[in-house]
Amino acid sequence: MEGCGELLGLTSDFGNFKGTEKYGELAKTVPHSESIHAKAQTNADGYPDEAEFIRCMEVAKQAEYEGPITLVYDGPGDMWEGIERVRKLAAPYM
Repeated sequence: MEGCGELLGLTSDFGNFKGTEKYGELAKTVPHSESIHAKAQTNADGYPDEAEFIRCMEVAKQAEYEGPITLVYDGPGDMWEGIERVRKLAAPYM
């Protein structure tokens, strides 16, 4: 990344990491990220997996990330209600 200078940036997207290495991989990318897409995993009713989302936010906190965080919701139901649920989880980290 450093070799690209200002021509290329990195976004860490919580939803793009899967499996047992998810949090370790996030921890590797967040320090180099210009932004974070904070996407919560949701159940069939559109409610976020709070523990999983908070763990992702903790990775960002431990990396001392201070850039922009974009809230992402693509679960079922009303988009704005879903975003509000994610916002409430993210608020303590802002």
